Amino acid sequence: MLERGYIEKLRYFEIDGLFREQPVRRIRVFSPALAKKNHLTIRSNSDLELHPEILVFEGHIDAEDKIYFADRRTALRKMGDTQPGASRLPGLGVIRRNKTKGKRSEKKK
Repeated sequence: MLERGYIEKLRYFEIDGLFREQPVRRIRVFSPALAKKNHLTIRSNSDLELHPEILVFEGHIDAEDKIYFADRRTALRKMGDTQPGASRLPGLGVIRRNKTKGKRSEKKK
């Protein structure tokens, strides 16, 4: 449901970590466009720790190379959308499914 052009613009940090006491590679995905819009410079995972509001996805890769991600964009949703059930994600250029009617809606530029 994400546009290819949007995904290609995302960046991530991969660091060693633990999940349920098992070693994993933590993945933290952010939008450089959103960082720029908020006048932030993200050069390291430490910078991202200071500004978690620009995280779009977060997860880990386990020892069996299974990938687990959580969508962190819900915190970015605008209130007062004009379309019921649609989500607009500012600066992210994503398509979200309208859950009430099963239709797609695109963010207008």
